[in-house]
Amino acid sequence: MTMRKLWWTALAVGAFAGCGSGNSSGGGSCTPVSTTNVAISSTGVTPKAVCVLPGGTVKFTNDDAAAHDIESGASCPALNLGSIAGGANVTATLPTSGTCNYHDELDPTNAAFQGTVAVTSTTTTGPGY
Repeated sequence: MTMRKLWWTALAVGAFAGCGSGNSSGGGSCTPVSTTNVAISSTGVTPKAVCVLPGGTVKFTNDDAAAHDIESGASCPALNLGSIAGGANVTATLPTSGTCNYHDELDPTNAAFQGTVAVTSTTTTGPGY
């Protein structure tokens, strides 16, 4: 197997590793879990879409040196987390079913810093999952 083929195989395996664990990779489906994680870096949030059960939690960990301000607005107040200092983490509990879109208020139009949390008791499918 060539190095190029190995690299693409590793990329494909990594892209689907989060499905079924509450994390999503951008295509397919996502099975909700009680708790999941979102990493924040200087280049954006990863994964961009996650799904949790009603009452589930999402832990946002800021792996960047700079602070990031995670906000969702009135549609999903549980994700109005405010400023998360570099190296810190904040956990949000999402009590009711629905779809919560969030962004980094410090760069609200940058798609790399936008994400979605689906709060559901069934497997979620569609764009972003």
